[in-house]
Amino acid sequence: METIKRRVDQILAFCCILLCGLLTAVVTWQVVARYLFNSPGAQSEELAKIMFVWLTLFAASLLFGEKGHMNIGILCDALPARWNISLQIVSSVLILAFCVAILVVGGWDAVGRTMRQTNAAMPYVTTGQIYLALPICGLFSSFYCINNIIADVRRLAAVISGGRQQQEG
Repeated sequence: METIKRRVDQILAFCCILLCGLLTAVVTWQVVARYLFNSPGAQSEELAKIMFVWLTLFAASLLFGEKGHMNIGILCDALPARWNISLQIVSSVLILAFCVAILVVGGWDAVGRTMRQTNAAMPYVTTGQIYLALPICGLFSSFYCINNIIADVRRLAAVISGGRQQQEG
């Protein structure tokens, strides 16, 4: 599972680097076109917005895989290890439910509903293609949730078995 996680990390990191580089190039072109040629392009502005959304969602998935997402750990840190890990498992299960229900299922529904709508600034791109970022990143986040749950269950089992060994000794 760790090998698969590393490979998914590499894919997401590559996508983030590529999107960041392309976003930088598009925004630079937009600034040059606006100030040097006095001709800002609507397509470059729209493309920059789309790439920013995709970059944000991909980066959020990657950060989620590193357990770098926001949390308030004051309650968890005050609990014993067994309860701390159990609370992390419950939290991951709830986040997994959100990822599947909202991002994957809801995102796929949004893609299906908007696949025929064209973008005003870029008629060759449909709104559904733009919304594809939701279910894709939802799948990545769901994978990371499942990976985190498996790791936390193993940690919890180690803590419980370690506690039993101390009681027997």
